[in-house]
Amino acid sequence: MPIFTPIQIVKLVELAKKNRIAPIYLLIGPENICKEKAREIYEILKEKNSLLEIYNLNDNENKKSFFGIKGYQESLFGVRKVYLVLGAENIPYEKGEEIIKGLKENNDLFSWFLISENFPESHPLYQYAFEKGAIIPFTTKKEEDFLESELVMILKSYGKTMDRNTANFFLSLAGKDYNYFKNELEKLIFYTEDKKIITEEDVWEVVIPSEENALYLLADTFFNYGPERAYRMVINLLDKKIDPPKILWYLYRFFKKMQILKEFLEKYPELTSEKRYSNFSRKFQELKEDPLAEIPKIIAESHPYSLFNIKKRLEKVKSFDFIFEELFKADCAIKKEFKNPAKMFNELFLNLWHQIKK
Repeated sequence: MPIFTPIQIVKLVELAKKNRIAPIYLLIGPENICKEKAREIYEILKEKNSLLEIYNLNDNENKKSFFGIKGYQESLFGVRKVYLVLGAENIPYEKGEEIIKGLKENNDLFSWFLISENFPESHPLYQYAFEKGAIIPFTTKKEEDFLESELVMILKSYGKTMDRNTANFFLSLAGKDYNYFKNELEKLIFYTEDKKIITEEDVWEVVIPSEENALYLLADTFFNYGPERAYRMVINLLDKKIDPPKILWYLYRFFKKMQILKEFLEKYPELTSEKRYSNFSRKFQELKEDPLAEIPKIIAESHPYSLFNIKKRLEKVKSFDFIFEELFKADCAIKKEFKNPAKMFNELFLNLWHQIKK
């Protein structure tokens, strides 16, 4: 088994089902994505009664335990033992040779899943995986690019498509957690049933944003559809027992992010003037890769599509002082005056809308 692309994980899963199992699977890239992709394969092995041991070599205690095991110890009754190792770049070369010795002596009894963000090609385990195992590199893509290609691949397997704007909207709501991304995509696919083309309206109806992205959706609803729809969304959040102060915190953080983005864009006019998302995304990524560029954390961690959309709203906001003052009044109305939350949010959105439309 040579080097596989991330899209070929499906092939490795099918091979595992047929008992064509690699002694080493080396996954190189973002840990959360590599873990989920490794799980797709080793769950097949667990179904065949394999035993799973997990070690995180970024943890000192785990590292001590790992260095104490022998890579050629057989499990009871001769069943396959599966090792999942996070931070695999911390495996010394000598330990790698020990593991390879065990694999050569008992190839049918062990499988190793090594996960690393940067694994050296000179390492004996890399060389062995190249010759006898499977190497799956994810480092050739940005994380959001990988999720985008994963989105296209999964939709294609169900005979569905969505245009680029809808895809970017979905990705901005689902966030970077692969497991959350996959769950929300499955909901969307089953909701649309026989429908071939998934629209932005479908995403609005089904996808629940991760908590991190809920603020984006609420505020974006306000700007796109006005105070009435934003108010209806808040009512839904209140019905789900989400505390009013938490919703206010979402709004505060969004507008704070908006204010920080405005200050950031003043330093980079080439981003401010960019009208096409593809160009904006490319230039923003180039800035992130520039060691001399100073990018606020809240901006650097945001999906470029959400930043692009926020940028388009900046010209509507003439005063952030007014916005933060209204949010402060709303907070006091809830905590000190014990005002009805629904009535308070209705007044808040109407006041903000009136200011923006001036």
